[in-house]
Amino acid sequence: MGQERAPVRRRGWPGVILWSILVVASIVLMVTGLLRAMFFGYTAIPEFVEDARVGSLYLLGGSATSLAAALWSFLRGHPHWVTACVAAPAVVIGGVALVWPYSLLRHIVALVALPGAVAGIIGGLVDRGYRRTR
Repeated sequence: MGQERAPVRRRGWPGVILWSILVVASIVLMVTGLLRAMFFGYTAIPEFVEDARVGSLYLLGGSATSLAAALWSFLRGHPHWVTACVAAPAVVIGGVALVWPYSLLRHIVALVALPGAVAGIIGGLVDRGYRRTR
């Protein structure tokens, strides 16, 4: 084996495609949770409160999926900005949903975090997880 090929180990497309599907699944769960949890305020209408609770469960599932995708991104050797962009929905939207469960703030921060996750997917697909071996 030549020395020009030794320092780089290449990761293939199947892993990065499965990783990107995991990130898309987290985005879909987050958007579904945000659409279900359109209840703002403190009116005690049981249907609205139940929808907000179910939407919060979707947000929790999306946050867990986003954290799993961020961990996988780190293990694949993606650049750190890709890992941070993929983890942003879990940290920002999930954190706000836990602290303020009936607030419009989780919808507002989604306008920043979800496009960041899409940028992370694009960066991960371009990078494909090349890792330097020493």
